[in-house]
Amino acid sequence: MKNFALLLIAMVVGALASEGAVRLAGFKPRAVQVNQFFVPGETSWSMPDPDLGWINKPGNPRAIGDGDVRMTFWDHGRRATRPDPAPPAGGIPIMIIGGSNAQSYGVVDADTFAWRLAAHDPRLWIENFGTGGYGTVQALMLAERALAGFYHDAKPKVILLAFDDAHILRNVSDQSWIFSISDFEGRYAAPPHYRLENGALVFHPYRSIGFWPLERHSAALTLLHNVWLQSFAYNTKGQATAVTRAVIDRLAALAKANGAVFAVAVLEDRGGATRVLFQDAAFPHVDCSGPGRADPKNTYIAANGHPNAQLHAYFAQCIGDWLEKDVLPKVDSAP
Repeated sequence: MKNFALLLIAMVVGALASEGAVRLAGFKPRAVQVNQFFVPGETSWSMPDPDLGWINKPGNPRAIGDGDVRMTFWDHGRRATRPDPAPPAGGIPIMIIGGSNAQSYGVVDADTFAWRLAAHDPRLWIENFGTGGYGTVQALMLAERALAGFYHDAKPKVILLAFDDAHILRNVSDQSWIFSISDFEGRYAAPPHYRLENGALVFHPYRSIGFWPLERHSAALTLLHNVWLQSFAYNTKGQATAVTRAVIDRLAALAKANGAVFAVAVLEDRGGATRVLFQDAAFPHVDCSGPGRADPKNTYIAANGHPNAQLHAYFAQCIGDWLEKDVLPKVDSAP
């Protein structure tokens, strides 16, 4: 008993010394911080979803940033693309999916590229399912849900993926993305993603990453948990490009199975990664990221980091010209 007591005292003293050293080095215990976009209030555009993690919430939330910019969301996670949420009569149905740049965060409805496209060409029936924080995996899942639950009388003729290079790491829930988001209770979250395991693509569902015992009171435990997440559990960057290619192939197959043309419009590519990703693609694709890459100061909203109305106008022109030239002719010849 005496030896056990000495051992226990030594362990406690060692733990306290380690905790003190870690705090002196500048580390702190885990703080509960809910994602700013999930905090209830007039700036919350989302609501929890057990499969996707979160989805757009019907309403008229205010964007975080300069001015009082209001964004309109309808049922099924759609961002407004016209004054009335009811589908217009006739028209070529086009489904847009993607992340916050597709969602068009931070600009008023009429300035979004999707609204501009619909207003410019009355032949198009555009529904925008873009959702902030989504990668390609969540976009695929939402497209499957919309095909089953929203498109009843007429399926989309075009499934348009609005792609950003940041989605590549999101598709494998790399640790760099894990540390950028949190769930509605302030825990780290791993969105639904794929990984390569023994050469096969394996799906990992959405999960919140719970706190370790005493983590919110111990800087040392917080540091250990971070090291575990960064170096082992979610160190998946090396698989990101291969997984993204495979997920995009699944999207192309989904479109084909539903009689739609699959197409990709790149809205953001700060590192040039998408040129390699799509260089041999069999589906139509276009890179509309040029102005944002060349002149970010004048094309992004400084307060929230998203494309401004000027860049959305360019997106609409770039995508509209490409649809007319390369995509819509394929619709006419599609079975």
